[in-house]
Amino acid sequence: MGKTRSSLKANRTGSKGNASKGVGGATTNTKYQRRTGCVNKKQRSNHSLNPDRTTDPKTTGGVNARSKATINRLRMYKHFKPIRAPNGKILQAAPFQSWKNSGEVARVEPHRKWFGNTRVVGQEQLQKFQENLGKAINDPFQVVMKQTRLPISLLQEKAKVSQLF
Repeated sequence: MGKTRSSLKANRTGSKGNASKGVGGATTNTKYQRRTGCVNKKQRSNHSLNPDRTTDPKTTGGVNARSKATINRLRMYKHFKPIRAPNGKILQAAPFQSWKNSGEVARVEPHRKWFGNTRVVGQEQLQKFQENLGKAINDPFQVVMKQTRLPISLLQEKAKVSQLF
């Protein structure tokens, strides 16, 4: 009687039924392939704050492109605030913040880079200095002329008097 209906997709030339997409969901359009250069090309942004961007010397900064460490540091400056609840409680810490569990000791490791320009005195030298300073202060015929850079109030250990209740 009448003409049987068929889908438009099946009638297209060069089409194989429902397989209109190539590998990985890319189109089989030849114009698209000519424009992009390949079928399975994954699009990535070349933003200067993207650490995984391609560093092509022609298109991006080339030699002057930011390193991953610089990008991470700049992102830390940008997102430095913690996320807070309306009552002020911190829900999510800032990227550079962290909490220590109760009882855990926070310690800074002795690193030359951080403590290179500080003065360090050994325990034996400190005790010897305490003894000599104590002798000089108690002797009325001796006067301490040269000021030290040490806090003398910390060197004089005073006996703590226990209070009786």
